[in-house]
Amino acid sequence: MKKAFAVLFVLLSLGSATQAFAGNCQHSTDTASDGSICGGRSADSRPGGK
Repeated sequence: MKKAFAVLFVLLSLGSATQAFAGNCQHSTDTASDGSICGGRSADSRPGGK
C-alpha cells in the first residue's frame, strides 16, 4: 500500500513539473509566472502558436 502511494505521488509530481516547464502562457487567459494575465504573449495569440 505504501508503494502505491509513493508511485502515485511521483506521478503527480512529474505531471506538475512538466506543466511548469512547458511554459505558462498557452492561452491568453492563462496566468504568467509573475501573476499577470498572458494576453497577447500567449502561444495561441501568436502566428504558428499551439
